[in-house]
Parts: sequence; C-alpha cells; structure tokens
Amino acid sequence: MSNLDWMVGRTVLARLLCVAVAMGSVTLSRQAAAAAPAEPEEAPESAVSSPPMEMDDPGTPGPRGIELNFVGTLVRLGPGHSSEGLLDANFGIGDRIQLKYERPYVTEHASGTSFQAGLGATEIGVKWRFIDSHGLEIATYPNYQFDDGFTLKDEEGNPEESEGRSAYLPLLISEHLGHLYSLAANYGYRHNLDGRGDDNNIALGLGRAVGDGRILAEVFSERDENFHNRQTDARVGVAFLPFPKTFEHSSFEAPVFASLGHSIGKTEEGEKSTSFVFGVSLIRKPRG
Repeated sequence: MSNLDWMVGRTVLARLLCVAVAMGSVTLSRQAAAAAPAEPEEAPESAVSSPPMEMDDPGTPGPRGIELNFVGTLVRLGPGHSSEGLLDANFGIGDRIQLKYERPYVTEHASGTSFQAGLGATEIGVKWRFIDSHGLEIATYPNYQFDDGFTLKDEEGNPEESEGRSAYLPLLISEHLGHLYSLAANYGYRHNLDGRGDDNNIALGLGRAVGDGRILAEVFSERDENFHNRQTDARVGVAFLPFPKTFEHSSFEAPVFASLGHSIGKTEEGEKSTSFVFGVSLIRKPRG
C-alpha cells in the first residue's frame, strides 16, 4: 500500500472518530440541559447489528451471557448461487468484553462448475467496548481468520487459491438518537497474512425500535487496499422477539431475524448480487 493510500485510510478512520466525538458532544449537551433529576427509562433495542446485517454494533452479551446465532445466507451472483449456514457463538465477560467463535458450512454453484460444499474458514474474535456514555458506544473487535476451509475447484477441476489467513480490526460506533433510533458507523481493515490482498470495509446504518423488535437499514462497502470498490450493498432487515411474554420471566430468549441486500452497481466480478439472510438467536441473559 502506498503512502497516499495509507493517508486515505487514516483520513477515513479519523473522520469516523470525529463523527463519534461530535455525536457524543451532542448527547452530553442534551443530558446537561435536562432539568429532570429522575433516572431516564431504558431505551428499547434499536442497534444495527450482525446478524442479520453485515455491520456490527458495540453491544456485548453482558456478564456470563451467551448468544448463539444460527444464520442462513442465500446469495445470487450473476448466473451463479451460493449458500452458507453459520454457527456464531458468543460469550460475555463482564459488561464490556465479548469472545466470539464462528464457523460456516458453505455451498457454491458458480457458472460452469459443479456443485461444491464443505466447512468454511474458522474465525475467532474479542470485542471490547471502551466507550459507553450517554447513548454513545464505541468498541474495537479484533478478529483472526484461519485458513482451514475446504478447497474450491475451478471449471477444469483444479484447486483454487484460498482466501488465506487474515487479521481484521474494525472500529464500531453506535449512537442513540432520541428514544427509538440508533445511528451506526463501522470502519474495518483486514490484513491478509498470506499476501492475497487487503480490504477496507466502510458502513453506515440506521435502526428503529418497533414494539419488541427492530427495523434496520445499512449501506456496506467492501473496498480493496487502494479503496477501489469490490462490492457495495444496500440492506434492510428486521429482528424481533416472538411471543415476548413467554420469555418475560425466563433466563433465555430466542429472537428471530431476516434481511435482504442488493448490490449498488456491479461487483468486482462485474455482476449484480442479491442476498437473503435469516435465522434465530438463542440467548442466555447476563448473570450479574
């Protein structure tokens, strides 16, 4: 990466940090101006989070909280299609730290190739929410991806090069707007440890609480090391807890979610992409 590209990356990150600071300043001003001494009512959940979205939020499961996400993804890319079944397991340590393990089962049927399926690459991560004040949350979420997925083959049956090992460092920002809305921003840099190309991910999202659920929207852009577009998607999603009274006095809950995404313009392969994400979370509530 050239000095100019590195400066562009730093500029994008700096601007996101400035946005976070500005949003935090507005929130602090609102709090200082409020005359009522009573403790405000807890806002309903409105975070823009994965799953079902691509971008993530600074939230964690809480002390000894457990969150298991079972996620299905269907993708249509030009004439080809693929699917993924993902196990995403998370464990909370204290109020601000989360451990993550995830592994997908992947199927792919690209144009001109036979149907292929197998386990994808394992990814582990640690999330730390280092700012949590007056509705502003900021976290970092380092991830490491192993090179242990099954090997795809090309049209002639020859093995394709894998994605390789990588380290991913995102910055996650979320700000509550009033009682029902959340504004979110992500910037992440993925460094490929095997020299197979680095990525920059940039995302903006908006969430709104509706009853016992959320309506979500985002624009997520994956760009190469020179910030040239690989793929940019617009996505809308929902997440809600069915039969909320059933879980009212339970230590567990099981929200469901879904989202639909479509590429803005063409992808790096020159095709348009449409994806559908759906699934369920099994959550053990925090234990103080």
